[in-house]
Amino acid sequence: MLKAEDFCLIAAVDSDAVLESCLRRSPDVASGRLPLVVIKDAKCMSAAYNEGLSRTSAAICLFAHQDVYLPKGWLDQAITTLNALGEAHPDWMVAGPYGITPDGQHIGRVWDVTMKRELGTRGFAPTAVGSFDELLLIFRRTENFRFDENLPHFHLYGTDMVQMATDLGRSAFAVELPVVHNNRPIVSLGGGYLKAYRYARRKWRARLPIYTSICALTDNPLPLWRARWRRRHVKARPDHLSADSVEIARRAGYE
Repeated sequence: MLKAEDFCLIAAVDSDAVLESCLRRSPDVASGRLPLVVIKDAKCMSAAYNEGLSRTSAAICLFAHQDVYLPKGWLDQAITTLNALGEAHPDWMVAGPYGITPDGQHIGRVWDVTMKRELGTRGFAPTAVGSFDELLLIFRRTENFRFDENLPHFHLYGTDMVQMATDLGRSAFAVELPVVHNNRPIVSLGGGYLKAYRYARRKWRARLPIYTSICALTDNPLPLWRARWRRRHVKARPDHLSADSVEIARRAGYE
């Protein structure tokens, strides 16, 4: 059975201000109960998380964005939820609070600051998924697993991770562990996102379509074109956060 000392939190950080305002303010982190490994200056997210894995031997590694806030009591809730998941699905390797099923349905429970509302629903059962929103990934350590550092930039590594788990005969589940995502919108799906999209599409071509939180990985370019069109009026990403993470958690009823 899992216990608190089995957990470690890993974050790739490019803004100390955002880290201090969100992830490091999480009560379990601030108290030291949940250790935090910070990675800076990585060439891509896969490289950052592989570095994080090399710095801890924890059985459960949490890969979180710097702008995520874990509400009071989150670690205890995670222990209970993941122990139950292990009993029901002993082969699980990856979990997270928000995922996308193989047929494209979104499942989870997260407060999205940009959208000013909770995404998902309360009380859902653990649900098998084909990809995750990467704001928080929960990894049950598997011997010799490494993120694919050929996947460029900082996108789609959650989708890649789930597909790699499938290759290992393991499973991935969205579970009810609500968090606050104090995010700032991605303006463009060109550049780094497009490079990651093209790489993931080539790598997993035999399994397409694969649905993600932004659009489907598919040989048909239309889903990506539509996603890029929907973002045509998104303003430049601000340097500052637009909300207080703790206040949002309280208003959302998470603590």
